[in-house]
Amino acid sequence: MSPLSRQVIPAETHFAKLSSADWARLSRREVLLKGGRGQYEVLATTVADGATAWAVMTDYGNFAQFLPTVAKSRVIEVDGPRKVVEQVDRRRILLSTVESVIRTENLEIGQQQISFRLLRGNLQHMHGHWRLDAVVPPVSPKPLMLLSQLVHAEADLGPFKPMFYSLFETSLVDTIQALRQEIERRA
Repeated sequence: MSPLSRQVIPAETHFAKLSSADWARLSRREVLLKGGRGQYEVLATTVADGATAWAVMTDYGNFAQFLPTVAKSRVIEVDGPRKVVEQVDRRRILLSTVESVIRTENLEIGQQQISFRLLRGNLQHMHGHWRLDAVVPPVSPKPLMLLSQLVHAEADLGPFKPMFYSLFETSLVDTIQALRQEIERRA
């Protein structure tokens, strides 16, 4: 049995951390990145429906078609709502192209949450979850879908750890923007 959490955090608890300024930024379609030093929450909104958003978030085998640093992606194991996904990530760092292979275990919970953890890769650890929530922001009467990712990640890079954090933060923002773009393209 997987050690991934099957618990879905209640929406009220999840949203209580967001200020009116956060909601205003999200209503303007800005990406909100909170946290630092390996513990992050990244949020974005879309006007697309939940079914389309969920279909994109779980389209693991096609991530290379719409996620910016994913060169290849494939599902290597399926056990009901549990999927093991292997991705080849390729990015330009300084003057060279760095390629890494990561394998994650993903547990889909009720078309609302995907809990994930790193099984293999070049990070010390990575785990967290993706969420999808229908919301009516307090600053706007228009209903939206809120995409969010809570992630904890560490790499053993010694003096290069600050550079890792910077690259990881940029990647989080780029990924959620690409997800939103693909969701809206399919909608």
